[in-house]
Amino acid sequence: MRKLLIALAIMLVSAQAHAQMGGGKHRGGGRQTSAGDADKQKRMAKEEAAAKAAMKTVPDSTEKYDPWKIGK
Repeated sequence: MRKLLIALAIMLVSAQAHAQMGGGKHRGGGRQTSAGDADKQKRMAKEEAAAKAAMKTVPDSTEKYDPWKIGK
């Protein structure tokens, strides 16, 4: 009975670890085509340009930030 409980506990722990690590068989596989890589590069460049443009609209702070201001 004791051996059965130990085996069951080990099986449950290993099943949880297997679920967390993803298993390996069902990861999505397959490489992207070169056209997919080019599209990804274009999308990343467009997103980066949009992020830089958004950062230009944020005004510069003229005063030093005081994290304890709320608690005073």
